Amino acid sequence: VCYRRNGHNEMDEPMFTQPLMYKQIKKQKGVLQTFAEKLIAEGVVTTQHYEEEVARYDKICEDAYAHSKDEKILHIKHWLDSPWPGFFTLEGQPKTTSCPSTGIREDELCHIGNIAASVPVEDFTIHGGLSRILKGRATMVSQRECDWALGEYMAFGSLLKEGIHVRLSGQDVERGTFSHRHHVLHDQNVDKRICIPMNYISPDQAPYTVCNSSLSEYGVLGFELGFAMASPNALVLWEAQFGDFHNTAQCILDQFISSGQAKWVRQNGIVLLLPHGMEGM
Repeated sequence: VCYRRNGHNEMDEPMFTQPLMYKQIKKQKGVLQTFAEKLIAEGVVTTQHYEEEVARYDKICEDAYAHSKDEKILHIKHWLDSPWPGFFTLEGQPKTTSCPSTGIREDELCHIGNIAASVPVEDFTIHGGLSRILKGRATMVSQRECDWALGEYMAFGSLLKEGIHVRLSGQDVERGTFSHRHHVLHDQNVDKRICIPMNYISPDQAPYTVCNSSLSEYGVLGFELGFAMASPNALVLWEAQFGDFHNTAQCILDQFISSGQAKWVRQNGIVLLLPHGMEGM
């Protein structure tokens, strides 16, 4: 049975509310003393060795406490392991607040759009309904038009071409909740044979990672948050099936994403895609 020698925050007085239990606990020897007596009785260590180790540890604590009185400035960021050094000045200010032009040439957009309308693997049988969607994409490209899915394809594709890793996870993100995305094509005749056209844009492109995730939103978004924190130069996106499908991920949003910089001195570039919103369907 484990117990708390002190109250909730080590300064709390548990006797106010649990008097009998804490009278018992006060009579109980501490864990260190109990363990030391057992080891000494078994001949594993001597009393002298035990007392020397306790004194050595006490000295480490006392020296650190004495040294702390000499500190004049509190350097909070020194002990934070942040992999975002190129983004901020020593004072913590952004190195630049201007945004460079993000446009790309029309021929590059057309190339990415045509990849989005193709099946770049030989002898690959796609679903009949998908053939119509891909033809529709090719038509849009030729007519200089764009829908949401094609626009997303061009945005992701242009980043990949520049060597920027793009990672998308969430429920049914591979085909898209509304069957609009189709970033992963499935061979209709060969089990588990897939094709990801986005990885055929350019020979020296960055890899595109797209993966359907389980319905454990809390765990998945927590992982993606960590991935994005450690990858400042990647585009990391997580998509809820509907906006109300972030379910148990709510505490990740509240505790880490919305307050990350203010509370934890952490930068994070994670992008949340929440189709619809709280109205769900």
